[in-house]
Amino acid sequence: MRKFIFVTAFIMLAGLNGLFAQQYQTYPIPSFNCQLSSTNSAFKEQLSHANPTREKREMDVVISSSSTHPQLVSAKVWVVKEGGSIIKGPYRIYLDQPLSVPIDHGKWGVVLNCKYSNVSASVWID
Repeated sequence: MRKFIFVTAFIMLAGLNGLFAQQYQTYPIPSFNCQLSSTNSAFKEQLSHANPTREKREMDVVISSSSTHPQLVSAKVWVVKEGGSIIKGPYRIYLDQPLSVPIDHGKWGVVLNCKYSNVSASVWID
């Protein structure tokens, strides 16, 4: 009985470890037509903003799909400042409807969650 409990606990811990260790693809900003995964997909600025005196910028996000899905395809979007000090969202966006979120001169990223297949996203900063 003791051996059974030990083996069961080991298998459960190994499974939980595998679940939490999953990494999702991180794309650079700007990125265009990146295929979204069934879990979260992330986009991140690679370089610091060149002009820190310019205070107003906008993070732009658009999703598109090549499938003819009968339902409205949408995604949840969070705009996150590096380090997680500021999180904007969640926003819900639909196919080909751009989302523009005002951001400051820091390094920012975007996390998208979409439950539909064949959906791609474009993320850039104006």
